[in-house]
Amino acid sequence: MIRDERQRSSAPPAFLPTTAAEMAARGWNACDVVIATPDAYVDHPSFAMALLGRFLQHHGYRVGILTQPRWRDPQSFLELGAPRIAFVVSGGNADSMVLNYTASGKPRKEDQYCEGGNPFFSRPGEGKKYRIRPDRVVTVYASQIGSVCRDRPLIIGGIEASLRRIAHYDAWTDTVRRSVLFDAKADLLVYGMGEYPLLEAVRGFEKGLSAGEMAIPSTAVARSTLDGLDDPVVLPSFADTKADKEAFAEAFCKFSRNGDRCVLVQQQDSRSLVQFPRRTLSQEELDAVYDLAFARSPHPRFRDIPAFRMIRDSITAHRGCFGSCSFCAIAAHQGPEIVSRSEESVLREVARVVAAPGFRGTITDIGGPSANMYAATCKTGGCDAPDCLRQGEACPHLVPGTEEYLRLLDAAAAVEGVRRVFVTSGLRFDPALLDDATLEALVERHISGQLKVAPESGSDRVLRLMHKPPVAVFEEFRRRFEKCTRRSGRKTCLVPYIIVGHPGEGEEELEETRQFLDAQGLAGRQFQIFTPSPLTRATAMYYLGYDPCTGEEVAVEKRMKVLETRKQRLIERAPSHSKRRGPATSRSARGDRRSNR
Repeated sequence: MIRDERQRSSAPPAFLPTTAAEMAARGWNACDVVIATPDAYVDHPSFAMALLGRFLQHHGYRVGILTQPRWRDPQSFLELGAPRIAFVVSGGNADSMVLNYTASGKPRKEDQYCEGGNPFFSRPGEGKKYRIRPDRVVTVYASQIGSVCRDRPLIIGGIEASLRRIAHYDAWTDTVRRSVLFDAKADLLVYGMGEYPLLEAVRGFEKGLSAGEMAIPSTAVARSTLDGLDDPVVLPSFADTKADKEAFAEAFCKFSRNGDRCVLVQQQDSRSLVQFPRRTLSQEELDAVYDLAFARSPHPRFRDIPAFRMIRDSITAHRGCFGSCSFCAIAAHQGPEIVSRSEESVLREVARVVAAPGFRGTITDIGGPSANMYAATCKTGGCDAPDCLRQGEACPHLVPGTEEYLRLLDAAAAVEGVRRVFVTSGLRFDPALLDDATLEALVERHISGQLKVAPESGSDRVLRLMHKPPVAVFEEFRRRFEKCTRRSGRKTCLVPYIIVGHPGEGEEELEETRQFLDAQGLAGRQFQIFTPSPLTRATAMYYLGYDPCTGEEVAVEKRMKVLETRKQRLIERAPSHSKRRGPATSRSARGDRRSNR
């Protein structure tokens, strides 16, 4: 019989065990589920292993966290022994290839999810150091677990697996790869935010079901036959997409149009990937996840995790994004539908943050992928092909949640012990989501002096391919921002994010971006070279040389030296601040330098 491990006291909960000694201290001879992760174990709701582990624990399972196993040694994956039910491999909070390499392919020297930012195992006398996080961590971990324990089901998930669930273009090898479910030889893949699908899968395996016998929403399995599937959407096979770019474009468009609504099938080898429709959470279900008790700190074996320092006093208010940006993987992972927590749930977490040791009075963020999408809904209940913002012109059926979001921020600021509530996650500047009342409130009460915005480019052609608002929408936003700034009397500035080398950008478009930044008085170093992430439309353009869904030819610059030169030209240009003397622009260069020391 499974023992209920729910926390019933108000004291911070004990950490989930990470070693055999910690298991023994609890009186366990085995875990029900072992979650392997390349991230340092931080028991905070912004970290995947904590959310998944606490959720399973709440439902009565004994969960162990295998944090940063020494993956070159297969036996290290048995640190907690073989689990009673299943191994779970979480790829971590971010894609391993993105964390391990810069856009130009150079190995990174830092990993924000490792002790002190050090990405290497490096103990005295161990000889040559190697990375804590291997490339393609999901596949590596799954392979090593399979080599030492073949008689337990293996579940994979996280953003790395989610974005590789069908045949996909991989920019690091410049080839089309098959589904990671097959490369990892896993039993089941959970895509999206996976607490509830994972729970259902664990329950199924506990009953003795095989993966092929389960049809769990937000999961994918391998099947030799397609019996019992009712009119699935069939994509061109992996072999066809690898051999023929037209087949790849067809597969991508079918996948995108499906929007995870219908059963999807793609042949990989002698078997097929079968993906079941996405499971959308209710507000009550999302509240239940974030109402769980967390220690809200790193496990004692870790001292300084940079990613934790950044988000320690921040709060997730919602999931999903309907921005449909071509280069962004959030919608493919979390889905386009916004699911927001109730105000009461968020305020309960604010109270827990205030009570945590070391809190200094500032909630650093209350937001999500786009903070001001909180509480946004659709009058019709949703479309088959959602395009809520329409590149600057909002769909008439969109119901923004700006009033609810401002009420939430002000209610959080009124909690005893809170001095300030800031918004530091991304903000959409579309008028529908950032009306004058919202913008004025943010400027007066909820930004620290810098507002990070993402025009992404100053070329309307590139912005159209990005599925972002045209330049005129940003220009109007900046005028409104300056007006609010003057009225408030505060000294504020805009810090822009710009993508260099997005498909469609040539020298002419780069010059348009340079002129745009000068005209708007914007400066900074938040300029990133385009990184082709699997399963995004921009990556398909990068691979094909044309838009897979419209056929429009798209210029693609892949020479890294050219892209690095373009980026440096934007950074080193001399903005004409004299053109704009409002407080939003006169301090922008100084403010950005200060933030990048």
